[in-house]
This record gives sequence, C-alpha cells and structure tokens, in this order.
Amino acid sequence: MPYKIVFFDIDGTLVNEEKKIPPDTKVAIEKLKDRNIKVAIATESSCSHRREV
Repeated sequence: MPYKIVFFDIDGTLVNEEKKIPPDTKVAIEKLKDRNIKVAIATESSCSHRREV
C-alpha cells in the first residue's frame, strides 16, 4: 500500500538548530508532494509557537 501522508516532528526533524528547514529537507518534501503524498506536522509544541513554513 502506498503512503498517503507523512508526519514530521518539528524540532530536530523538520527544522535544524537555527529553526530553519534545511535545503535537502525541502527537496524531500517537494518529492513527497510531487507523488501526491500529503505532508503534515505532528508535535508536542504549543500551538502559540507555530508559524507558516
């Protein structure tokens, strides 16, 4: 069965120590989207700390 959605944690997984998404991670996300795989965030962080990425 093909994947339909992939969840990422934010700290240390999706963003680096500088709170930025590394270029290779952006490429990987684009490849998932090109395959019609949804990309989502799953985190314990407070909603007040979220922002558009």
